[in-house]
Amino acid sequence: MYAYIEGTIDEITETQLILDHDGIGYELLMPQSDLSRLTGHRERMRIYTYYQVSENGVALYGFLTKESKELFLLLVTVNGVGPKAAIAILGTLSAEDLRFAIIGEDVKAISAAPGVGPKTAKRIILDLKDKIDFVEAVESHLDSGAQADASAKNDAMAALVALGYSSSDAVRVFADMEIAEDMQADELIRAALRKLS
Repeated sequence: MYAYIEGTIDEITETQLILDHDGIGYELLMPQSDLSRLTGHRERMRIYTYYQVSENGVALYGFLTKESKELFLLLVTVNGVGPKAAIAILGTLSAEDLRFAIIGEDVKAISAAPGVGPKTAKRIILDLKDKIDFVEAVESHLDSGAQADASAKNDAMAALVALGYSSSDAVRVFADMEIAEDMQADELIRAALRKLS
């Protein structure tokens, strides 16, 4: 119903943001990680939203990025994961970290969210692993700083998988590596193999 709302910050609490849009205060439940990034009163911004109507009432959820909203929508498709649990997960893990946790089958990272146990974390991984783009997740992570050429990263990732390593092993090793901007695929592969041996 509402894709996003633009307005100015009226109030920030531990769990929600009140966003003023043309004199109407929208009460948005948001992940803690998003709320902690907000600078303060009267800042103008766009918040991506999800409007939920249930037997328990109506709620409006807010996110700073489209990516966070998309992950939230994926999370709530998992049996046993409601909007509150999804918000808790996104409040504990950034969108990027959550994608890596799902691909890398990191039950511990996902179950670190309040109210999310290991069984639920395993169900999230099982249901969403095929819905997370492996190459996109790696590229997003590697492109976040001064990093190697995208084609070199793709070649290195493909080589690791061709050598018999699982995609989750490849994700873990690249997530922990410091990669210089001028590194070539062969250098990335050698560095990754040293870490994996």
